[in-house]
Amino acid sequence: MSILASVKKTIAYAKKYGGNLTEEQLFERLIDDKAYTKEEINKFIELLSYKVIKSGKNKILEEKIKKAKELAKLIDKQFKDILFLGITGSVAADYPKKDDDIDIIIITKVNKLWITRLKLRFFIIINKIPHRKFEKKEKRDEFCFNLWLDEKSLEIKNEKQNLRNAMDLILVKTLINKEGTYEKFIKTNNWAKKYVATGYNNKLLDCQIVRLSDKTKNNLVDEMVNWLVFWPQFWYMKKRIKNEKISLHQAFFHH
Repeated sequence: MSILASVKKTIAYAKKYGGNLTEEQLFERLIDDKAYTKEEINKFIELLSYKVIKSGKNKILEEKIKKAKELAKLIDKQFKDILFLGITGSVAADYPKKDDDIDIIIITKVNKLWITRLKLRFFIIINKIPHRKFEKKEKRDEFCFNLWLDEKSLEIKNEKQNLRNAMDLILVKTLINKEGTYEKFIKTNNWAKKYVATGYNNKLLDCQIVRLSDKTKNNLVDEMVNWLVFWPQFWYMKKRIKNEKISLHQAFFHH
C-alpha cells in the first residue's frame, strides 16, 4: 500500500467512528504494515489538502477520563490481583460522544481472572458504580469491562487479530500498570504491525526495558479456584453468548 493510500484509509477509518485527526494522531494511527516517519506522512497530508484539526481541550473527553481515573483509584486500593487497567474504545481514541460509555480492559495475575471479575461485580454493585449490563445498550458514562486477560495469556487470539483491535491496542490509555504489564502486553501482540506498523513501532520503543518472561508463577490452588469460579459464571452467561470469546484466561465481551 502506498503512503497516500494509507493516509486516505486512516482518515476514512477515523471518520467512520466520528473522528477528525490531528497530525500527531494521523501519524500514530496510520493504517499500513510498513512504518513511516512524520515527514513522509506530512507530505501526503499536504497533497490531499486534508485539514488536520488542532489539538485542544475536549470537555467530554476530559470528563470521561476523570471518571475513569476515579474508578481506577478505587480499584487499585481494593484489588491487588489487578496488574493493569486501561481505557479503550472511543475514549481512548480521543473522540467520544456525550452519550458513550467508557470501555475498560483489565489484566490480572495468572489464574486470578474469574475470582477478580466476580469480586469486582459485587464491588461495583455495592458501591453503585454505573456499569454496562450484559446484552444491554450502552449508556452515558457507564463502565463497560469488555476485555479481560490474565498475565499468562496476553496475546490476543488469531480470530481477534484485526484492524479494530490493533488500533485499540496502540491507543489504550493506561491507568494502572504494575510489573511492566502494559509493556509486556504490547510486546506480546506484535501481530498489530500488520495493521498499524508506525504506531506499534513507536509504542514498542517505550517498552525496550521490559523483557518477556515465561516464569509466571502457576499456583495449583489458584488454578483450581479460577476453574471453579469460572464455570458458574460461564453457565450463567452461556445462553446469551453470541460472538463473545470466553475462556479460563481471556474474556472478550464485545461482539
